[in-house]
Amino acid sequence: MIANSIYSARRRRGLTLAQVASATDLDKGYLSRVERGQKSPSISTLLKIAEALEVQVGQLFGETTSEDAILVVRRDQHIDMKSEEQPGVDLLQAILPASNRRRLSLFITEPGKEVNSRAADHPGDETVYVLSGSLVIDFPDRSVELREGDCVHFDGHLRHDIRQIGRAKARALVIIAQDLSTRAEG
Repeated sequence: MIANSIYSARRRRGLTLAQVASATDLDKGYLSRVERGQKSPSISTLLKIAEALEVQVGQLFGETTSEDAILVVRRDQHIDMKSEEQPGVDLLQAILPASNRRRLSLFITEPGKEVNSRAADHPGDETVYVLSGSLVIDFPDRSVELREGDCVHFDGHLRHDIRQIGRAKARALVIIAQDLSTRAEG
């Protein structure tokens, strides 16, 4: 539990292991092993880590939750992202936009029936969950049909396009997870 708490607090602060090591005068490799649960830090080490992460020691034990650990996004805070450059998309809203401190982004989309001439590709993993209707995701070498309740997961680097099939309006939840470790360590 302590390992996960330290890792999560460091990520929320947007700090690298090297930065925490420098602030605590601890070895970066040792801190990495602590975060992976391979080493158990002493109380004095936990105090140093908590100070560097600007959290209470109780938070590292899971006794308290920091204010920035939980994010609530209300319906009226969704961001309309549909643009003229996306003719095959009837609706695209960011529910939880990307952030340099958050791995996940959530979107609601209502794809049109047209094939978008600008297929997407991006870093990270993508999951599409069909909320209603039917849709197809076109990849360079195949297409995947999905109906209400179906889900697909794929590497976001694959060029892909989502479009509605059938008469009923398709609506999907799109979840994109990016690996922040390359950004946080770099």
